[in-house]
Amino acid sequence: MTPGAVPSPGAIALSIDWVAMPHLPHDISDLYLAPVLLELEDQLEELGSLDAEQLRFSVGLTSASTSDDLEDRKAGLLRAILDAVDLRGWEATWDVRGLRLTHSSHTFVLGLPPNFAVFLAGN
Repeated sequence: MTPGAVPSPGAIALSIDWVAMPHLPHDISDLYLAPVLLELEDQLEELGSLDAEQLRFSVGLTSASTSDDLEDRKAGLLRAILDAVDLRGWEATWDVRGLRLTHSSHTFVLGLPPNFAVFLAGN
């Protein structure tokens, strides 16, 4: 359509600009990143909305551990986070900044809700 022209009823203006992707997916696990992140976000939001006692109970259900050891609390919380999440080839580990997801050469960190720090501190 030329500039200034009046479109006919029902016409759709379409403009396509091609942009090179900086990083192409390497495999199917890379393509699954979006669903993995959405599932993790749902789980983090759900667990993040719990008070201290509810979080302790939820972690206890998935880990079957009541240890006060920091490493046991970290392992139990990680199991609770991942309990309903299919990682589809991604690996989740703790990082000083949050929850690290890694696959091949790709890695990034998700922030965690404040109640997780309280739980891990044993308070």
